[in-house]
Amino acid sequence: MEISGNPECKNLLNNCLKVFRPFRGTYINIDYAPLPKGIAGRVNAEIETVRKRKNPGFFRKEVVRINRRIKNNEFYIRINENLKKITDEQLRREVVTSIIVHELLHIERKDLLEHSKNYRKRKHKKIHSSLEKEALERFNMLREQEGLKPLEKENYIEKEIVRRVNDAE
Repeated sequence: MEISGNPECKNLLNNCLKVFRPFRGTYINIDYAPLPKGIAGRVNAEIETVRKRKNPGFFRKEVVRINRRIKNNEFYIRINENLKKITDEQLRREVVTSIIVHELLHIERKDLLEHSKNYRKRKHKKIHSSLEKEALERFNMLREQEGLKPLEKENYIEKEIVRRVNDAE
């Protein structure tokens, strides 16, 4: 696994990877970037789509098979640059760690291979249905490793993220 990007984010990413199984042969670039208001983090990858057409029989329809895969196993995690402005270092670290855990879960679950059309509709139905609870569990595992008390409220970090991102603009 190869990691590049902002030194602070790389350090936090390495810390987060302790609660994930290894991503073999993966390249992850992590950095702060300008993102739209209300979006704390985003993960992107180059996705290759191959369409194979089968010749139809005499009375059959043409069959199109679509294969999607992530090109070169490269992922780009972007964190809202407004979060860099948080002066309380411990709070910034918790917020960014929470975002990184969330984005790593997307990579682990291969959510990026889902069709990007109508993402807002799919977001709450398929992708984010159990993701929030699992992200909280992994985040609490990290806190326990650091000797901190686990969080019980699911939305504590999320509310802080939304407040900071919206206040900064």
